[in-house]
Formats: sequence, structure tokens, C-alpha cells
Amino acid sequence: MKLVAIGDSITEGYPYSNRESWVEYLAQELKLDILNQGICGDLTHGMRARFPQDVLAHIPTHVIILGGANDAYAGYSLAEVSANIETMVNMSREHGVQPILGLPTPSLLASEEKLLMQYRTWLKDYAAGEGIVWVDFYTPFVAVINQGQANRIFVDEVHPSLEGYRLMGETAVRLLNQLILYHYQRQTDRDQS
Repeated sequence: MKLVAIGDSITEGYPYSNRESWVEYLAQELKLDILNQGICGDLTHGMRARFPQDVLAHIPTHVIILGGANDAYAGYSLAEVSANIETMVNMSREHGVQPILGLPTPSLLASEEKLLMQYRTWLKDYAAGEGIVWVDFYTPFVAVINQGQANRIFVDEVHPSLEGYRLMGETAVRLLNQLILYHYQRQTDRDQS
């Protein structure tokens, strides 16, 4: 099993390094080969453009696609963002790579969060309709925000703190653990038949 995570600064691990990102936490916890292809400031159309060389060229079994924060900040419509996500999912499937969608973490900026909510709602519906697994990075953050402790998990209005990245990592570990069990069970079944 080989994974690539593609995204923006929240995948990259900003304002820290890749070593403090949720991707690294996931790799360490699950002892997996995961390539972090998060680029600070990237938009979903940038992710789509670099998908062939940053994801497909590495021949992964799975790709985690997490984007939208910068699109929301720039005011991109759901139609534009959804088209980019759909293109990345289609490219994945054409190359035998299983896509996993990430629901973006909350933004503490109201105008940005309004668009992010549209993206998230669409992502869940799209994933359900297409049979795609998704990681809910949003709900665990909202639980902490609702306790009045947003400063624990954010360094600014958008980027997670070290504790926030750890929370994202723990969330991804729970989902990926199930996927790994399924992946290896299918592999074992194929080997025995």
C-alpha cells in the first residue's frame, strides 16, 4: 500500500515543516509510505494541474485529496472547485489509484467558512454517490471550537496548530486503519484463490 497526499498548506504542514504535518503523523502511526504533496497557497486547479506528476507518476495505490481553503479565501465557486475534484478523482480511477477525499477543516473567517460549507456538503454527496471513502477533518475541529478552545487547534484563522495537525492525523489514522485491513484482506483472498 502506497499513498500520496495532495493539497495545500494544511497538507504541507504550514507554518511548520512536513515533519509536523498530519500526513507525517499518519505515516508514523501506520508505518506506511506516504508522500506529502501539499503546497502552501495552492488552489484545487493547481492541484489538478500537477496531479499527473505529483501523484500518478509515483504509482500509488491510494491518494488523499484535500483542498479548498485557498479556493474559499479567493472566492471560487462550488462549480469550479467541484470540477477540479472530479477531474482528480477521474484521473485516479483511470490509473487504478483509489481516491480518498478529505473534508476541509473549518475556517474562523465567516466568508471563507460559508464557501467551505458548500464544498463540504458537495464532497459528502459526491463521495456517497461515487462510492468514495472520505476523511472528516471538519467535525473533530468543530467539537473543539464549540468548547471555546479554538486557540488550541489553530495558529491563525485557518492553519492548524501542532495539536490541530495531531487531531487531523488521529482522524486520518482511524479511517486508514479500516482501509488497510480491507486492502490486506482482499490481497490475502486473491493470493489464496
